[in-house]
Amino acid sequence: MGSQKTPAQLPRRRRWVGALALTTSLAFLAGVHGQQGKIEVLRIGTTGSLNPEGGKNEKSSLDTLRSFIKDETGLESEILRQKDWKDLSAKMSKGDLQIGVFQGYEYAWAQERYPDLKPLTVAVNIYPYPSAYVVVGRDNSAKDFGGLQGQTLTTVGDGLGFLHLYIDRQCQAAGKKPEAFFSKINYRENFEDVLDDVVDGVSQAAAADRAALDAYKRRKPGRFSKLKPVAQSPPFPPAVIAHYGTVLDQETLTQFRTGLLNASNKEKGQTMLTLFRLTAFQEPPADFGKVLAATRTAYPPEDAAPKGK
Repeated sequence: MGSQKTPAQLPRRRRWVGALALTTSLAFLAGVHGQQGKIEVLRIGTTGSLNPEGGKNEKSSLDTLRSFIKDETGLESEILRQKDWKDLSAKMSKGDLQIGVFQGYEYAWAQERYPDLKPLTVAVNIYPYPSAYVVVGRDNSAKDFGGLQGQTLTTVGDGLGFLHLYIDRQCQAAGKKPEAFFSKINYRENFEDVLDDVVDGVSQAAAADRAALDAYKRRKPGRFSKLKPVAQSPPFPPAVIAHYGTVLDQETLTQFRTGLLNASNKEKGQTMLTLFRLTAFQEPPADFGKVLAATRTAYPPEDAAPKGK
């Protein structure tokens, strides 16, 4: 059984390894050949993991990625973990970092304060906009999130910050922190185990994203039929690979963007995307700005949120 840690208390080392692995892969996927004269070291900043199911082999995967970058591009990359989205965006605005990897909601917050922060690509897993779902067993009497108070919840411990943000804010609306709202919170290595816990009666509720539910339905349709959703978030922005103003020259930006956008068309790129539970890097959707604005309204940053909300 997992521990009862809140999202903020999750092991920082595990979250950092996932973030480091993904951001390191960006330099490989971009395929920036022949740029050593312009950029000897690409400085990439990140605030957390975009890999929700890192597992036990992430360290060896990271070593492989570093080797790939050096062998395939000759480009060195420096991955720098920042304290939070505010530090990341501030350092990008000063030119200290050339690329930033943001959770989608973090980018929504940062872009409002730093208008010159622009999306290079977005990182997508099937759907342009991810949503958080909370599901229970068919015989559970809960009809909404409030009905889960006092019950047990299982979710993943890494990545997918929007999932934890949704849970946190729903609990805050009830005037409680997650560890007080739920009787126990368990963390699993992957979403299949998360959902199995509910079917097997280990936990009363599970939090997962839409893509994870789709995958579970394909792999285990019989078990999936024993679940029902009781709460769903609005669409969140996907993870964002961002740049700032003219910190990077246009030629480098174009090459970097093109490499990311073509990653799903290359065998090695597909391997990397699968490793990080992504299906593609894409251009921001046409309504991206509207979703950013809606996210800022529904989920303002803590330093802007009214007390008790």
